[in-house]
Amino acid sequence: MTTRAFDTIVVGSGTSAYFTIMGLNKAGQSVAVVDERDYGGTCALRGCQPKKYLVANAEAVAQARHLSGTGVDNEPQTNWADLQTLKNAFLDGIPEGEVKEFQDAGIATFFGKARFAAPDQIEIDGKERLQAKNIVLATGATPRVSKIPGSEYVKDSEHFLNMPALPKRILFIGGGYISFEFAHVAATAGAEVTILHRSDRPLKAFEKDMVDIILQASEAMDISVELNESPTQIEKIDDHYRVACKSGTHYEVDLVIEASGRLPNLSVLEGDLGGVDSSNRGVTVDQHLQSVSNPRVYAIGDCAATPYQLAPVADAEGKIAAQNILNGNRESFDASVVPTAVFTLPNIGAVGMTEEQAKEKGLDFRINKGTTTGWPSSKRIGEKHSAYKILISNDDDTIIGAHLARHNAPEVVNIFALAMKHGIKATELANFPWAYPTYSSDLKYMVR
Repeated sequence: MTTRAFDTIVVGSGTSAYFTIMGLNKAGQSVAVVDERDYGGTCALRGCQPKKYLVANAEAVAQARHLSGTGVDNEPQTNWADLQTLKNAFLDGIPEGEVKEFQDAGIATFFGKARFAAPDQIEIDGKERLQAKNIVLATGATPRVSKIPGSEYVKDSEHFLNMPALPKRILFIGGGYISFEFAHVAATAGAEVTILHRSDRPLKAFEKDMVDIILQASEAMDISVELNESPTQIEKIDDHYRVACKSGTHYEVDLVIEASGRLPNLSVLEGDLGGVDSSNRGVTVDQHLQSVSNPRVYAIGDCAATPYQLAPVADAEGKIAAQNILNGNRESFDASVVPTAVFTLPNIGAVGMTEEQAKEKGLDFRINKGTTTGWPSSKRIGEKHSAYKILISNDDDTIIGAHLARHNAPEVVNIFALAMKHGIKATELANFPWAYPTYSSDLKYMVR
């Protein structure tokens, strides 16, 4: 078996990998990229972007229904087949386009399963071997699968995204953001939806007050959220499934989707020939994203044991890895301000500390909170479930946490994040002449 040599090998072709690859290529490095799936990665092909097509449809349908009888007649219905056609039109050509862009730039593209053959070598399907001064792992994460009888009948979020038709009864395992987002999409489109969550705290990474709003909205949509509940067995009965739970309850459904979390995809490390330390959180890296055990290796995105599994964070890490390979380990990711969102109906937008976290740190702060259902921005779209909670430092009047559950929450929380990043005070936000009336201008009422 011959070995081809490069300056850097990148395993994975998602957006984080893209920023590393192009950064190194522009600096004149010889780069090889390997992926066993279609080029483009999870966010573009199997996550963020296609998901938002489904969410946008659900938002449009839900908003029209909220205004039914108050200016809107003839409630719309989701046409699932047409929605899939729209989503697939966006996806069409992405893998081929990325491969072409890489090849046109002189980047070597390889297809197949990558494994370490040595600390500085990658083998592809046992047929080709590549060697490099540096190897960047951008292999992402894979869905967690429950080990219960009948788990072979369970599908994942990718299956949900690509369903040609919407089943009548859907059960989601797990109370994280994927389950809630898809549950709201499915319920809006007409499915009967159940969510099973093993503890009493779904969406546990988010401010509890905002999660309570989402639970109220879910109930209003006839979504059954069963807390402290988990499946113990799944049986196929004719054309449907019976899900048995620890409480003794049974659910008869047409589809079971597991969204109980994602695990770092570390198959590239199988055989332990790369000398790369890892845990169930991912590849163990230092602040420069360099492997603590093999200095040739960097890990970025969901396969790295870093605090966030978010696409924008992964993209930033991709840029940082390229710079550290080119210029020595000088760059690290600033995780002090990272906004995030849940695209339920309504959305959640969050940045900074929760009330619980701020109290644990012993900070001196005040809380501005309330509902917005009586505000014109909510009333004009018929929004019946919405709230905000803003944490403001008493020491310097800066925002230390912003949590919203309402329409356009992720857009507005980005403004709060920018304010936090640059130390803009709550008083300045309250007095700024925002374009009006907008959802952004509403934030002045939240910080007074």
